[in-house]
Amino acid sequence: MSTWTDRRLIDLLGVAAPVLQAPMAGASTPAMAIGAARGGGLGSLPCAQYTPDQAREAIAQFRAAVDAPLNLNFFAHMPPAPDPARMMAWRARLAPYYVEAGLDPAPPPPAGGRAPFDEAFCALVEELRPEVVSFHFGLPEAGLLDRVKATGAKVLSSATTVAEAVWLEVNGADVVIAMGAEAGGHRAVFLPGFGEAIDSRLDSAAQPGLFSLLPQVVSAVSVPVIAAGGIAEARGVA
Repeated sequence: MSTWTDRRLIDLLGVAAPVLQAPMAGASTPAMAIGAARGGGLGSLPCAQYTPDQAREAIAQFRAAVDAPLNLNFFAHMPPAPDPARMMAWRARLAPYYVEAGLDPAPPPPAGGRAPFDEAFCALVEELRPEVVSFHFGLPEAGLLDRVKATGAKVLSSATTVAEAVWLEVNGADVVIAMGAEAGGHRAVFLPGFGEAIDSRLDSAAQPGLFSLLPQVVSAVSVPVIAAGGIAEARGVA
């Protein structure tokens, strides 16, 4: 769950309670989104784990169960280019451990299954018109983003640094999610430069915690800000 720092968001997102259910790919379900919406918060569906048809089915479940705003969350990452030579090198290095565990080192590993936002997902948004569309790892390319915003959807995206928050506002986000180091899972790092000071390792311990990051982001951007990470009880939310 996330909460936010600005009362404007209740009106902007059309909800009764200042709580956003985190769209955790691999963990969130339509039932979780329905429960959050019934409680007055913003329900979210993790569309990065779905095909367009699976997303359509999950959206239908939500709409049939509750009359409330819905957030569709997508990844905006750039998939790495295939590198067969590097893959062969690491598989050769790990082969003895596969054998030790009784596994066949020959079959290729399964694909990660987290697709970035593309033409097919954009068409889905245009067809089904969710009230909110959120992104992880930045924003999609400008043409796709313009089409999303043309549907009337409010656009959210996550920032792990002040620089990312400013970039998101400049490039069209209506709301910034300040993602402190305490917010686990995959970090939303998307701007280059963060890892340089720590030997290019994306070490979350070197990123700012929420209560350091949050006031800096609020001061740096003019759009509303949602806080994610490290909030666990009523006093922290307040």
